[in-house]
Amino acid sequence: MARELLQRHIELEEEGLRREREETYRRHQEEERIRLQQRFLAGADCGWIQIEKSEAFYCRRNGRAFRTARSKDKRWNLYRIATLQDAGALLGTYQARREASKALEKIAYEPEPQW
Repeated sequence: MARELLQRHIELEEEGLRREREETYRRHQEEERIRLQQRFLAGADCGWIQIEKSEAFYCRRNGRAFRTARSKDKRWNLYRIATLQDAGALLGTYQARREASKALEKIAYEPEPQW
């Protein structure tokens, strides 16, 4: 009987610790997301992030802002943008977001085209 009570107490404590770790992790993830959004909006270089509830991803490289969004044919379009509201100039269409990121590593450091 005492052994069963002790086992139950241990299980409840472990469950409480697991929930606390999950909550801490979620809170940390949310704080990091907000920090990255603020970094992007302030004009600093940063990796891909989603702004608010947008389905598109934004990043800034070499002081230039870019957006990638999934098209109707499930491919990823990469755009050079001036502002978040800007439709942007299409730079390319890629099968996966990873391919768009690889292309961006080269595009971001080339001279800016005169559109």
